[in-house]
Amino acid sequence: MCNNECDAETEELAHPPKLMFDSEGRNPTTFWQSTSWKKYPKPLQVNITLSWNKTIELTDDIVLTFESGRPEQLVLEKSLDYGRTWQPYQFYAADCLDAFTMEPKAVHQLIPSTMLEIICTEAYSTGYVWKQDKTLRFEIKDRFALLAGPRLHNMASLYGQLDTTKDLRDFFTLTDLRIRLLRPATGATMVDENNLSRYFYAISDVKVQGR
Repeated sequence: MCNNECDAETEELAHPPKLMFDSEGRNPTTFWQSTSWKKYPKPLQVNITLSWNKTIELTDDIVLTFESGRPEQLVLEKSLDYGRTWQPYQFYAADCLDAFTMEPKAVHQLIPSTMLEIICTEAYSTGYVWKQDKTLRFEIKDRFALLAGPRLHNMASLYGQLDTTKDLRDFFTLTDLRIRLLRPATGATMVDENNLSRYFYAISDVKVQGR
């Protein structure tokens, strides 16, 4: 973490977006890092947009790996029309009621008739342990399992319904993905106004698998 030493104009001190998508397993780990609250007015909010210029159908979980603490507030959004309009995929917060006026819910609480529900989860935003809790997921496979069985043994049933049910097909299809980072990890209920350089976002990897 470069904190105050980050400098986008200096190669050795830059953490550009491309470092979210380079080879895994490098040592030291490479990552994108945002500016901190010290250099940016509060709230520190950042949008990361991925565009494919084509339609893709998701086949596995979307996984974000953070090198900072995981954000206390984040929204994952999708577009089906190349970024002209956006719909929420999932909300993430340390406190869903406070952040988004939504009751917290986990994907395993969904049933087949609610599998397309947009939920807010607290599973990936609590705690401040960087080394143990680095990833944040949008659980595609858990939603697949609601139709294909817990071990995804009946994918034929899922694919059949994807082919014939537009709402279901559209849910797992996108042209663009947007990660809205709304509040970084603070590790406390009160922000340390005298040490704002400690609050920022850093992402080492983004995995989106589709066809």
